[in-house]
Amino acid sequence: MTLDFHVDEGLSPGLDGIEVIADIALSVGFGGPILCGHACSLANLPDGDVRRIADKLAEAGITIAVLPQTNLYLQGRTSGTPDRRGITRLHELRAAGVNVTVGVDNVCDAFCPVGRHDPLYTLNLSVLAAHLDPPIGGHLPLITTNAQAALGLAPVTVDGTHIDDLLIFDADSTAGLLNAPVPQSFSDVLRNDGGQLQ
Repeated sequence: MTLDFHVDEGLSPGLDGIEVIADIALSVGFGGPILCGHACSLANLPDGDVRRIADKLAEAGITIAVLPQTNLYLQGRTSGTPDRRGITRLHELRAAGVNVTVGVDNVCDAFCPVGRHDPLYTLNLSVLAAHLDPPIGGHLPLITTNAQAALGLAPVTVDGTHIDDLLIFDADSTAGLLNAPVPQSFSDVLRNDGGQLQ
């Protein structure tokens, strides 16, 4: 069994759903994957409280999904320019050993009028919103192996991967990957090149 929660999506004081979920998961010894999206409320808490909650999340094996596209748009709305970023404490969670991934849950809908269902675009946005400093390669697990773990799946690596599961990007560096054109599947490239890689 897997559990997926949209929780603490707001900056109002007193939101504590993340900690409640962690406490219950620990008390019952839940063994399946648990994914908690948003967790914006952690931005309101002092560092000591964030550490306490992050330690519980790590112990319970709970993954936090940072959803910058939606939360940058929705959170911190006032009559003027927002003064809060609207995303959770990504750096602190990672430092505590919490599995963190970045993703999207609203695209061109009532909650977010723009966006894309593209993990690289989302990571690109996260670099800006969460100050993910280079080297960029260290952040790729946020959309690859960490996302696999969030689903309770083993990581997929290049060795042993079926050719149809590989993508080819026109990029000359890991940072360039975030700005690369839409990738092609490895098998499409082979078909387009008459079965030969150039």
